[in-house]
Amino acid sequence: MAAFASPRVARRPAPGLFSGVRRVAFLLSALLLVVSLTLVAPLVVAAIYREGQVVGAFATTLFIGVAASASGLFLLRTDLSGISRREGFAVVAFGWAAVCLLGSLPYLLAETLGPVNAWFESTSGFTTTGASVIDYPQNLPRGILFWRSMSQWLGGMGFVVLSVALFPLLGVGASRLFGAEVPGLEVTRLRPRISSSAGILWLVYLLISVVLLVLLLLGGMDIFEAACGMFAVLSTGGFTISSQGISAYGSAYVEWVHIVFMWICATSFSLHWAIMTGKPGKLLRNSEWRFFTAALVVLSLVVAAILWSTGDTSVVSALHNAVFMVVSTGTTTGLALVDYELWAPGAQFVLLLLMFMGGCAGSTAGGIKVVRIQLFVKQALLSTLHTLHPGAVTAPHLAGRPVSQQTMRSVSGFLGLFMFVFLAGTAAIALITGMDILSSLSASIGMLGSNGAGLEEVGPFDNYASMPAAGKLLLTFLMVVGRLELYTVLILFTPSFWR
Repeated sequence: MAAFASPRVARRPAPGLFSGVRRVAFLLSALLLVVSLTLVAPLVVAAIYREGQVVGAFATTLFIGVAASASGLFLLRTDLSGISRREGFAVVAFGWAAVCLLGSLPYLLAETLGPVNAWFESTSGFTTTGASVIDYPQNLPRGILFWRSMSQWLGGMGFVVLSVALFPLLGVGASRLFGAEVPGLEVTRLRPRISSSAGILWLVYLLISVVLLVLLLLGGMDIFEAACGMFAVLSTGGFTISSQGISAYGSAYVEWVHIVFMWICATSFSLHWAIMTGKPGKLLRNSEWRFFTAALVVLSLVVAAILWSTGDTSVVSALHNAVFMVVSTGTTTGLALVDYELWAPGAQFVLLLLMFMGGCAGSTAGGIKVVRIQLFVKQALLSTLHTLHPGAVTAPHLAGRPVSQQTMRSVSGFLGLFMFVFLAGTAAIALITGMDILSSLSASIGMLGSNGAGLEEVGPFDNYASMPAAGKLLLTFLMVVGRLELYTVLILFTPSFWR
């Protein structure tokens, strides 16, 4: 018996590895099929506007996506029970890459953008970053413009979350995928089954989308403009259909609708569900939401005071511009109403800090997330207390409950890794592109925080078209890393993941 023990142990890893790769490939096929079917919408838009070449581009992409995914589903059918955490990370990370690649094909086939620019624009849309390589988006074909805007909306709630809601039809257990894709400290289960929770999140997302669409139509937008605007705001994405941004509409009503819904969509969607189910008290008791809302209000007043004291603007104009840009930046939407590079350095510095913070966990916003900032501040204050009273036994509290040491280690590790990637990204951007340090710094946090716009060469009315191809590829990597909150992508580069 001892003589046969070693060969059996040696053979076991191979079948496990093969079955794991097979499960990942099968789930990627299912994910790709879900996203491929969404191409029907921009195809119809292109047909309505009689854009023959664009119709052909979407039809070809749709055929490629459906054919590839259907083949994978047919040939790779396997036992999907017990998906491991490692396989969940692999499906999410490679799934985002595959979908961004598929999303770039319409730009390429319609001869709108070259390969690198198409990949950049697609990735920026799906990750809701809102950075662009297009000088005048209003000159794009309507079908392409619709797809560009819609990609934000799909990526906002997450096409992995959408697929998780549909995976039970394939008999797929999806908790590992949901946990790897949904941002925040922990996965919020709105129902015992993860697939039901994902479905509820998308239902809330759809309902808010309809409300915003109607409000924008009431503001005088046509259906195409309203749909594209809704896609940008709901996802906190930032793509606009005009090089002039939101100012192109010249409507205070439209601007305030944008402000309110950017704030709404940077709030956890589980809180929206609580309100819809008659539990509004959960919102008011949520310390993260209160901190986030208070920060936006206070910083808006600070910026407005700076603008009023240093410029020729009236109090009302200063307050309006300040509120819009603070909310747009703080929610990582990145929509531009005014050129804030003309503002005083103090006001610009406030916006730069907001790029780091981001919105609430469980929302479509990017950034570090407010809850992590809260816990970091609380831990710093307690550390000061321990300096005065070394024997004190204390722990940070959140929602009235003590936070575990494991959670605090996770927060500290995330913040440390975030700053490391941010600084490494800044250095790499400066080295590859030759941009000045402020441009490189703001581009790095703009990509990691999904804000899109920055300062100097990458300001609110600038774009990334002139950047070298290597620089654009680096930025797309930072987009995906930031959108998936670091670990899901970076873990692929550790040797232990592949063992």
